[in-house]
Amino acid sequence: SLATLGSLLSVFIFLVRASMLRGVLSKVGRLAVRATTQTREAGAVNLALVNYRDKYDRHRQQVSLPGRSYATPELKGLVPKVASDAFVAPSVTLAGNVEVWDRSSLWYGVVVRGDVNLVRIGAYTNVQDNTVIGEALRPISHDHDGSTIIGHYVTIGHGCILRACTIEDECLVGMGSVLCEGSYMEKQSVLGAGSVLPPGARVPHGEVWVGSPAKYFRSLSVEELANFKKSAVTYHTVSLEHKEEFYLQGTQHIEADNEGVNIGYKIPLGKGTL
Repeated sequence: SLATLGSLLSVFIFLVRASMLRGVLSKVGRLAVRATTQTREAGAVNLALVNYRDKYDRHRQQVSLPGRSYATPELKGLVPKVASDAFVAPSVTLAGNVEVWDRSSLWYGVVVRGDVNLVRIGAYTNVQDNTVIGEALRPISHDHDGSTIIGHYVTIGHGCILRACTIEDECLVGMGSVLCEGSYMEKQSVLGAGSVLPPGARVPHGEVWVGSPAKYFRSLSVEELANFKKSAVTYHTVSLEHKEEFYLQGTQHIEADNEGVNIGYKIPLGKGTL
């Protein structure tokens, strides 16, 4: 009957489509396997170019650059300057025209770059883990040469980004905040966590700004104003314990000394290989 014929035709069409779908899936599967194999092979080639079995850490904590600063064009060579009583964690990178003042602390993973202009970190200031600080490569206004200046007793939280900005004494920058070129924080002010201070914005003394872009949130109490310096001194005290640990000589350092390789917290002038 026509009904039976129609049913058989529908089954036939279904089987043809299923067969075609299996063919497509099979082809896609073969392509996927081939792509995975090629990726692995490419990865193997790339890995072969990198020696992950280096016996000793070759990270350079301080990097000198050959350029000149806009602020001091008569001087050639941009060299980090670190106070003897500051704590700079082993995984920190200081490059170029960088100043780290007395009793300040730069924690693990921090990167500070002064490729052209100055980056100054004041006394008793602490820069927490994975923060990146840089400057502008050229002046951003007639009275701003592009440097980044951070005052004394400042606390900068984890994972912040600072570029060509100014922070006066006794300020707090919350975790994950961004200070754009030309931004400014007056003494005893706060930028809340995760905030973005736009170019040219200025946080007045005694105020808390939050948001993206950051705006006025509230004023600080007398007790809060008195706490900035105490908090910064506390971080300095903690940093002394960490600094002391990196003066201890581990077995790797002994082995390296025996092989004539200089590594570790301090390398004597005129010795070692870079």
